[in-house]
Amino acid sequence: MSKTIQANSRIRWRYKLFLADGQLVETSEDPEGDILQLGCGDMHPNVESALVGLPEGEKSRLILLASEAFGMPDPDAIQQLARDTFPPELNVAVGQVISFALPSGQEIPGKILGLGADEVEVDFNHPLAGQHISFELEILAILD
Repeated sequence: MSKTIQANSRIRWRYKLFLADGQLVETSEDPEGDILQLGCGDMHPNVESALVGLPEGEKSRLILLASEAFGMPDPDAIQQLARDTFPPELNVAVGQVISFALPSGQEIPGKILGLGADEVEVDFNHPLAGQHISFELEILAILD
């Protein structure tokens, strides 16, 4: 009987993440497959739940609507920050993605939407918010 993925499984897998229009967004880095420990928050919970029950050796395609994937853009995640909070040597430009440190020490990306004389408009939504996505994946091994 073949092993199947459980909610706390550790797996070796290969994957490709695509937008609905077919644009490749991300792929597993190691040709031998990446290691994923389910339940640790490294992968979106809806992706993890879709993996549960898949057998070792399975090749599959998962399609997640925006609401199931990274959610819809939140207008409250777009913020105006004082321009003088950015280091003077940083040439901030519209479209640029910058890493911002939270008080907890965690870092999150923010995309520059606009530049004013005194303020910078930054979007802190997940870059894939509002996007339908699909995963092409292969479960190489379920590790003990």
